[in-house]
Order: sequence, then structure tokens, then C-alpha cells
Amino acid sequence: MKNIAIVFSMLISLALKAQVIPTYETFSLKNGLKVYLLQYGNIPAINVKLVLNSGKVNETPGQQNYSDIVSNAILMGNAKYDAESQSNKAFALGTVLSASSSNDNTTVEMNILTKDLDAGMDLMSAAVLTPTFPKDKIDLLISRNIDFNSPTKMDIAELSSVFSNYFIFGLSNPLGRYFYKTQIQKITPVIIKEYYDFNFTPKNANLIICGSFDVAAIKPIIEKYYGSWKSEFGGANGVSLESPSIKKREIGFVNRTGATQCALQWNKVAPAVTDKDQLAFSLANSIFNEVLFKEIREKGGKTYGISSSQRSSKYSNLFSIACSVRSNELVNTIELFDKTIANFNTTLIDEAKFKETVYKRIIAIKKMESPDEVSNFYNPLVYNFDKRKNMINDLNTLTVDDINKVIKKYFTPNVYKLVISGDESKVADQLTKINSLQKFTASDIEKDN
Repeated sequence: MKNIAIVFSMLISLALKAQVIPTYETFSLKNGLKVYLLQYGNIPAINVKLVLNSGKVNETPGQQNYSDIVSNAILMGNAKYDAESQSNKAFALGTVLSASSSNDNTTVEMNILTKDLDAGMDLMSAAVLTPTFPKDKIDLLISRNIDFNSPTKMDIAELSSVFSNYFIFGLSNPLGRYFYKTQIQKITPVIIKEYYDFNFTPKNANLIICGSFDVAAIKPIIEKYYGSWKSEFGGANGVSLESPSIKKREIGFVNRTGATQCALQWNKVAPAVTDKDQLAFSLANSIFNEVLFKEIREKGGKTYGISSSQRSSKYSNLFSIACSVRSNELVNTIELFDKTIANFNTTLIDEAKFKETVYKRIIAIKKMESPDEVSNFYNPLVYNFDKRKNMINDLNTLTVDDINKVIKKYFTPNVYKLVISGDESKVADQLTKINSLQKFTASDIEKDN
């Protein structure tokens, strides 16, 4: 761990230079595994990602949380390494093997020194290809999920996020469903293994390797550890979902008894990451974050922090604004937000602010150097490589009019879905001031559709 930390810390002191542009190559193994090589630089480090086309969108009714449980379970031990020996080997290699799931996929990842890639690939492939799904560890994971992620115990910010998904997508869409006690208690290692077998297949997987390596030397390593991967299930997952539509102001409330504050999450439609508006939108959102902090945190004193973040995925193009406030400031905060976004929508961004924002973005791109940063920036599963390598040129061709147009289009007042979570007994009088308020309960999401 120390060695790789030292290598990555060297990146911080590097002088600014042109945008890092790796060489790009893609090919497939005979079993269908797609491989993407992003080779660049002289720093002897590599980021490796194995991305499975398996996420929340692939969970059928009754399978809520399966993708998350599988992503945890593959690191609980396998046919070659138990959990302890896996951890010890990763530590000796100076790396961490991680796995996580999202709306669209499941990712197994590590950062490792180039000289240790063979050993690292051995560790990662064993976890991905031969997990043993120990019952005691899976039972413990399920128990913890029930204890800490139920609506009656969940953190208010997480609660507002869970019910935002329900409010936006509904139970007919996997992105709107959430696991619950009686559903998740039915899960066994056998069920998880079946889900794993169907989704963890070479034709449903992508291997992305980014950093400093010899292309001729790395291909045999890939074949060595993944060439024999076989599955009785063939093709890649296929899902078709409609993107959400938000056309008016709607507000929902979910009670969290005992909460000392209220959490608020406003949700609005954003462009897809590949949309022509995306670059201008991302700059506009950076400016909007500054405005939110100034108006609602500094001037209004309503919260310690508020931020707007884009959370796009293949079937969910949204941006969300989230904060927590004192219960007695609930309605005042909503009114101040409405005023702030209305002013932002109608007040043109001036040339100086536009140029400052573009400059900051260009600096951020030029500073990008570590393999994981470069891999995320050029992620071939999300972005067009030729488009991304010309990002600075695209930034330099943007105009302030482009920014103002996307502000008019996306930062519209009174068009959002807001979910509030808090102790209803403390805000009952304020809730009467909110027209057409919808109240949610745990029973709304504790069912399949």
C-alpha cells in the first residue's frame, strides 16, 4: 500500500501540461470479453476495472439489492483465496481490491504498480470467476442491511434519496424499487449464486486497463487469467427503460421519527452525458453550486452545506440538489431555493464568470494524471474516445450564450420533484403550507411490482 501511495502522491507535484491523451485499443477474447487498453505515461502504475453489465436496472421484482449483495459477496472469499488471504495478498501488493454496484453496472477495481500486474490480475480474476459465497458472511451482510437501511432507522439524507427514486420512477421501474425486510430475508447463497451465474459472464463483461504498460506484454496476462472464463449463459444483458420526465413542482414527505433536522432533495431532469448540452450544462451546474452556497448557506444561513450533483446513468438523466436544515427552517428553505433558482434562470451569466469557469475546468483536465482519473475520464463504456480527447478544444469553443441557453432549458423554477424527510411532529404546521403535499410511508416501497 505504501509503495503505490508514494507513486500516486508524485502526481500532485507535476507541473501543468497538455491534456493527457492515452493510446486507445480495443479487442475481444474468444469468449466474448471486451478489453479496452488506455496506455500512457511513464509512472509505473495501472488502474484495472472489470465492469459487468449488471446493476439495479437488471433486478426484476423481488430481486431488490441483489446486485449490491453480489458485489459485496465476491470479495468474501473464493476457490483460491479466502477473505483473509485475499486481504493479506492485496496488502502485500500495495493495493486494495474493491467492488461496487450502481444503477447500470457492477465494477471490480484495483490500482496497482505495473510490475505487480500479473499477481494483481491473479487476485482479481479469482474473486470474479470463483467466488464461494459463504453463508455466514452473506447472512451477516443481509442482517446489517436490515438493521441499518430500514426506513425507520435510515439516515434522513439517505431516506430522502430512496423515496426520491420511488417518487420519480415508481415501483414498475427497477430504479424506483428498494429492498425491504421480508423480501431480503428470503435471500440465500444459492439465490445469489444463481444471480451471479446469469450476470457474471464474459460476454456481459468489459475489462478496462489504464496506465503505463507494454501492450505486447499485457495481452498474454489478460488471456492467462480471463481466456478460460466460460458460462452457460451467453449474451449481454438487455434492458429497455424510459428516462424520467419531471414537468411540474411536486413535493413529498416521509416521516422519520426522532430526526432532529429535515433532509431535502430536489430532483430535476439533466442532459445525458453524451448529449450535446452536457458540457455547457456541467459548467452551468458548477456556477449554480456557487450560487446555492452563497444564497442559501452564507446569506440565508439555512444549512451548513448544499450542493447540486448530476447523477446520470443509462436510463436516468437527473441532477439533484440536497441539504439538511433545522426543522423550523423547512418552509423558509424551500422558498429560498425557489427564489434562488428563479433568479439563476433569469440572470445572465457574464463573460468574466464564464471565462473563469472554463479556465478552472481546463486546469482540472490538465492536472488529471493518475490512472484511475484518466480511466474515468475516458471511460469507453460511457464516452466517445475521439470526443473526449478534444475536450479542451470543445471548452475553448463554448460561448457564454451556450451556458445561458442550458440554464434556461434545465434550471427552470417550479419544475422539480422534492422529497423531504424529517420528524413530522416537529414540522406539522409547516407542512400545511405546502400545496398538494404527498405523504409516503415505508409500506409504499415494501412491495414488488
